[in-house]
Amino acid sequence: MKTYHLEINDVDDFIPELAKTLGIDHSEHLGEFSLFIPDSIGDGNIRGINFPNGIGLYMYHVTVREDTELRISHPTIKPIRFIYCLDGMIGSSFDFIDTEDLVKDHEFVIAAPKSKETYNISLKKDIETTLCYLEIDRLKFQEYFSFDLHELEPIFYKLFSDVQAHNRVSNLGNISLQTSEIIKEIKTCDLTGFPRINFVGAKSLEILSYMLNRFKKEDQQTQNELKDKDRAAVEKVVKYIDSNLAQAGTVNELAQIAGVNTNKLQEVFQKVYGKTVNEYVRDIRLTRALHMLSSGKKNVSEVVYELGLSSRSYFSKIFKKKYGVSPRKVLSKNELPTK
Repeated sequence: MKTYHLEINDVDDFIPELAKTLGIDHSEHLGEFSLFIPDSIGDGNIRGINFPNGIGLYMYHVTVREDTELRISHPTIKPIRFIYCLDGMIGSSFDFIDTEDLVKDHEFVIAAPKSKETYNISLKKDIETTLCYLEIDRLKFQEYFSFDLHELEPIFYKLFSDVQAHNRVSNLGNISLQTSEIIKEIKTCDLTGFPRINFVGAKSLEILSYMLNRFKKEDQQTQNELKDKDRAAVEKVVKYIDSNLAQAGTVNELAQIAGVNTNKLQEVFQKVYGKTVNEYVRDIRLTRALHMLSSGKKNVSEVVYELGLSSRSYFSKIFKKKYGVSPRKVLSKNELPTK
């Protein structure tokens, strides 16, 4: 196994330190760092950005030619990581513990080493792996609160108050479908510059909210209530909607695609997303519409047509209700200059 030792003294150091250790260059724009894996090691890229509230978001899409371990030490900061494995597999371990937890696709691990321990992420040979994780500087995150830490619920107080890292944290579970959807929005975001930074920052908080809710429910009630068949039905419908948003079809048609009856599909969507199938389709359309208008490349009528919405006036009404601003106003701020 090839091992790389990284000493991280500041939240922004990870990618620069990794690039230095690998002997390669990295880039940075508006606080977002990225590097490409050299051919001698494998293929892919790693991106990361840290925000003033102490939350950092990292995305890996990598394949390595041999088993590779990143041994990460933090002499001055004491972070906790919420790691989501979207594809492939990683190992999660600590240097004073002999065992390694395997985190497979659609699984997560919440991990924080004790003081003076390293936290180790191992990438497996020839396995294409996609990771998304939040790294939280607990002290900086505390300072961001507008309330006293003691007001937190006990389970969260224990998690975030341990700024000296007296306790090791290692919890595994299955990624919720809500979290997968948010990560997908980040991966497919085509915004650039300052709008992208704001979008990614907001989505990072959204991921954390879902993750904390899952952490609180130790029995993972929402996921465990779903049978494998029901889970597969929802995933199939969501994938179909993503690929056919303009002609998503009726609930009955979507139920036929999923292989379940209409009532069952509505029931499972309510459990997973807290909304009906039609509400889910509407919200996905509005999210995509916001991206399209923010790019300034399409006018309102083109967005309405491309997303299969019923009318421009109806679209404007639901868009303003959700975002508090009209589609035209979003477009006017982002239109590309004419030549």
